[in-house]
Amino acid sequence: MQAPRSRRLFGYGTELATIVDALCDAERAGALIIGPAGVGKTTVLNAALSRLDPSLSITRLRGSNSARARNLGIFEILLSQQGIDTDLAPGRSLSVIGELFERRSAGAESLVVVDNADLVDDHSVAVLAQLAAARRVRLLIAAESARPPIDLIVGLWMDGRLVRVDLDGIDEADAIAMISSVGLMETETRSVSELCGLAHGNPRLLERLLYGRSRTSGVESAIAGADELSRSIIEIVSLAEAVPHDSLIGLADPQTIDTLTENGLLTIAKGRGGEVSMHEPVTTENVRAAIPPSRSLELLTRFDSVIDSAVLRDRSLFGYVGWAISLGRVPSRDQVLGAVTWGNARGRYLEAADIIRTSGYRGNELDLELARCEWGAGRLQAAKEIIEPLIAQACAHPDEGGDEYLSRLASIEVRLADPRRPESLRLDWVRDRLTLPLDLGRLDATRARFELKGGRLSTTCALAEAVYLDHACSVRHRLRACAFLGVAEVMAGRIEVGLSYIDQARLMFELPGPGAFEREDALPQFFAAHYIAGDWSRARDAMDGLTSSRRVIRLANALIDLRTGRVSNAHRVLDSLQLADEAADIVDLSGVARSAQNLAAVLTDRPSGIVSVSTAESSDASRHSWWASFEARLFDLQALAQTSPTVAAGELYDLGVAAEEQGAYTLTALAWLESAQLGHPQALTRFPSAAVEVDGALGRLLQSVAHALDTDDLDALLSAAREAQSFGAIVLCSQLAAKARKAAIADRNAAATKEARLLHGRSLRVIDFDADGDRLQDTLNELERTLIDGVVAGRTSAELGTGLHLSTRTVEWHLGRIYRRLHVANRQELREVVMAWRGR
Repeated sequence: MQAPRSRRLFGYGTELATIVDALCDAERAGALIIGPAGVGKTTVLNAALSRLDPSLSITRLRGSNSARARNLGIFEILLSQQGIDTDLAPGRSLSVIGELFERRSAGAESLVVVDNADLVDDHSVAVLAQLAAARRVRLLIAAESARPPIDLIVGLWMDGRLVRVDLDGIDEADAIAMISSVGLMETETRSVSELCGLAHGNPRLLERLLYGRSRTSGVESAIAGADELSRSIIEIVSLAEAVPHDSLIGLADPQTIDTLTENGLLTIAKGRGGEVSMHEPVTTENVRAAIPPSRSLELLTRFDSVIDSAVLRDRSLFGYVGWAISLGRVPSRDQVLGAVTWGNARGRYLEAADIIRTSGYRGNELDLELARCEWGAGRLQAAKEIIEPLIAQACAHPDEGGDEYLSRLASIEVRLADPRRPESLRLDWVRDRLTLPLDLGRLDATRARFELKGGRLSTTCALAEAVYLDHACSVRHRLRACAFLGVAEVMAGRIEVGLSYIDQARLMFELPGPGAFEREDALPQFFAAHYIAGDWSRARDAMDGLTSSRRVIRLANALIDLRTGRVSNAHRVLDSLQLADEAADIVDLSGVARSAQNLAAVLTDRPSGIVSVSTAESSDASRHSWWASFEARLFDLQALAQTSPTVAAGELYDLGVAAEEQGAYTLTALAWLESAQLGHPQALTRFPSAAVEVDGALGRLLQSVAHALDTDDLDALLSAAREAQSFGAIVLCSQLAAKARKAAIADRNAAATKEARLLHGRSLRVIDFDADGDRLQDTLNELERTLIDGVVAGRTSAELGTGLHLSTRTVEWHLGRIYRRLHVANRQELREVVMAWRGR
């Protein structure tokens, strides 16, 4: 019998994996978890234990104020059971407690788990440290800090015998996942960023901030004061997650349910057959965690005696099946299949996988859903191993299996296949078998995604448009197809049409049907379309609802920062991330981010140890994205252009030619723009015609730049530089302004020289300091800050020198260095820049 479900773990996936690996590593003595109160140490500790071999001998100890005040306080109960007093000398205590653990484990390996280790006496910690050092036990320790006596355990970590994991709280992406799972109230007005900042990453405090202390306390008080019938209804609804109202009235009269609803404990969904659930889902977790298994079994028995589980659907079925299986009562195969199908559609992959595995049922349909679970959880190799025999069986017996099953199986095969090798698909014949728009739409929408990732835009558009225009298809599949169609059209140069498709896809989320699965599929497409089109603000907003990866949102925003000239900020963000090949599916940004980090380092004159991976094979071929490979290569060549412009120009031209062959005229124009600026003759000749193929705001910018480079006219260069600045292409603006300044000086045009110099300086300041001066303040010394303050105040060099005991000449020398660093020409421009920063 499984333990009842407890509080879910949000974030800490990497930390949890590190702890489990350490406990399974024979060379390690265990793991140490450090983090402030409420940050989730106990939750992570319990999650780690649930992943270990059940036969492992585990002794769980917990520190407390009373235990800390007594010698060997945490061992007091264990010793007393053997008739041994705790008044033991250090040497004697080591041998006695060591033998005690060996007897408990019957000679096998023993794991000692200590929670609240800060509240453990020095003697007890010393004994544990010595036993672990001697390999007589393994340790899993959770403490708030590394201060004494925990420093004895930290010593094992410093010697390399123990793994240390520091928990600093969940980040904003994890908070979004937490909020999504518990259901943020509609009346909540504070942003997630504000709430995370106030909670400092503390999950427990975040719950309080989400729902308000008074409201949470009021709910707790209402539950505590409820009568037995009301309390049982609250517990059943929490355990089952949701119960149809028509069924729940078999357990309690409608008046009781209405009273609980009026008191803010329950909520009833609108419409006929509406489901009853907890009003504040965070309370569901608290109530559920407090119910012991015996009480849970009693409630399930009562539930089954009154409610026919055959009437349960969707969320109520999913909750019921998980609850029943956790207590050893496995529902029917059809109920399990219906529950996990709904769970997968809502992105609850891990819970669905647990239901399938613990149910004991097997079969083609359940194995297919399990593969879908593994794919959704990112365990792609496991998913491939599951579907391989299913594909082989379908190919050997093509007349077996229904259309829906074959459509789903073919869709999973497509998702797990290398998009560069469409010939590797073995279930192509399935499409000819399908007759229903639902099954055909599912497969064609998934295939459109596959073709898009392989760079075959014309095929993408044909498949996606057919699904989108067929109103007999499910809204879910039409939404996905519309998103893929929008990205393909933007790449092809039809930006206005493409973005209109993206807007249509966004509106379709408001229709019944689309859920987490469609969101994870479509939102990255929204980002890619707006990013390629240069619609920066909407590109940032596009990823707000993504919950599949906490890294991909930060990576996406860093790429936008780089494209809009906030190079320093992009470098800081990318440098803070571990850019291993862990890209999110759908839009592969990992390789792009590594190339982007290298370009950001080059543009800001920082050393870079990043090695480009844009031409390397992905760790999993199904993650390949043709557009992501193009973008990474573009960044690589832009970085190369800083040192080898001639070589980079030729390769940039070839990159554009490759994009042109796929009909991606927007990408062609972007590559040839860079090549033309470096003077490549063929790019200079062909870039104007490519720019004409692109519409929208980006098309107007490209055509303006093409005209400027083609004519080499001073006014055209200045106009293109101004348009680049307005568009947000700050690096391009600096390049065009530099060309315009050179041409203006040659023409002896003072007015044009000044405008070009101002545009160039403004662009370089954005690149170097993100236009806000924060980074500058960190790099200035005290003397330089004083000089800038004096200039802003209007003091002369002589007055500054007198106050600082420096000569006027020395003051002017320091000011010259500041001018060059800030890309200004004189005091007036310096004053304007600093005042603009301080006024923000």
